[in-house]
Amino acid sequence: MQVWSNDAYESVEHRVMVNSEKDRFSIPFFLKPALYTDVEPLEELTNDKNPPKYSKINWGKFRIARMQSNFTKSNVDNLQIYHFKLS
Repeated sequence: MQVWSNDAYESVEHRVMVNSEKDRFSIPFFLKPALYTDVEPLEELTNDKNPPKYSKINWGKFRIARMQSNFTKSNVDNLQIYHFKLS
């Protein structure tokens, strides 16, 4: 959603913190595009004043890179979608 919305919606890193004073309630929501899907900012949300902040990213390649960063040594610790942001 972060890429499609061109940063209008931020993808947050999932973290669980224990709170011994209050019950925790969560509702998981998973968005899993097909691995062949190319993800890029939607044309309707970009213009001259708000240019695309991401280049096209293949979802399958992103998932593989993410899995490798989480389970093996790589240059990026815990790869997130913002690592693909244009400079």
